[in-house]
Amino acid sequence: MALWNQRNLIAPVVLNVPCKTKDIKDQIIYLTKTSTSMLTYYSTLSKFETAAAYQTRFVNRWKNRLRNMHGFQIMRRLNQTLIRIKNMDLVQVIMDFHSFLPETGYIERNINLPVRSNLEYLLVRLQGLCKLLMRVVYLTKEAARYHLKQIAKNFLFPMFAMFLGLMGELWLFARSVCKRTIQFYDELFPALGILPETKVKWLPMDYQLPESLAKWLGNEYEREILHIGQATDLLELEGNSNIYSLLQHNTADEEESLVTRLEGSASMELEQSSKPTSFSTVPKALLLQSLRSDTGEAVERKHPNAAPAYFDVKRLDHIRSKFHVQQFLKQERASRTDSPSTAFTKGVSEHQFGDFNVRLMKEFKRLSSADFVKFFKEQFLQLVTVGH
Repeated sequence: MALWNQRNLIAPVVLNVPCKTKDIKDQIIYLTKTSTSMLTYYSTLSKFETAAAYQTRFVNRWKNRLRNMHGFQIMRRLNQTLIRIKNMDLVQVIMDFHSFLPETGYIERNINLPVRSNLEYLLVRLQGLCKLLMRVVYLTKEAARYHLKQIAKNFLFPMFAMFLGLMGELWLFARSVCKRTIQFYDELFPALGILPETKVKWLPMDYQLPESLAKWLGNEYEREILHIGQATDLLELEGNSNIYSLLQHNTADEEESLVTRLEGSASMELEQSSKPTSFSTVPKALLLQSLRSDTGEAVERKHPNAAPAYFDVKRLDHIRSKFHVQQFLKQERASRTDSPSTAFTKGVSEHQFGDFNVRLMKEFKRLSSADFVKFFKEQFLQLVTVGH
């Protein structure tokens, strides 16, 4: 199996090595800016994640009733692909790499840079992400073609119309994310030459990272991602059908405008939710609840993995530096995966835990070690006791 296609790909050890920056300051600044842009972009894809969550919900809801329908089988394969994308945890990979990069404002003569194998691992992950996104594009088109046939027959019209709309949204986002991923890959690849190597190489000897990811993907990328349908395209239900005929997009600018609006709204939501708040303010969960329509009163139910109403902050007294914070987060993430009931953040959703990590990374370089530890403890206490 190809390296980029391995589900449980073992990551190299995250290391940094002292380096002289006499002739590579511009490259380091460019690499840091790219890494920051990636962290911001992939952590603000909440609209894409919401559409993927709807897809999972639909598959689980109608898995018995529609199990023998060809279009629903396509949706099940699509759901497995989306789950693989989520399990890659790309934001965490970028955070591990970004944490060892310096500030862009000033580069000292001697700094610690991440080793080359860490960047190679990130590039391999981007390869796998593009392949999975292209499969999402292909499967959404196949599913949409089937849903159109059912709609034309007026068979379960509301259900298949809902499925069709979801396929269009996933198709649109998958194309956009794939384009941005290729752009990030092309910006990261030249940095391989400035990063120090370790004695033990992580990348296999027979594996060669492509210089251009678009060329590596080949004609399928040109056909599925870059091709823009025209408004005059015929609406066909066979192999030549184009989903653009349904969405009635006349130009490529309309696609980019729609994606930009959706991504912009998601970025504003993340920025507002990431602002530090005092413990005297109203919890975020209550604020969001106040914006919803009054459809009833939520009933609390006891759950074995529910978040605790009280957390003893003395359990964090051993954390006294930035390094301790990083070690604690790695151990906590491992506990959430291997033994969720023993994790401090049991009952906290993966989305909330990811937002918590992003907020920490934004302050990692700016704050001193003591201030960062204080900020971490405040944010962690708010995370594990939110809504109580």
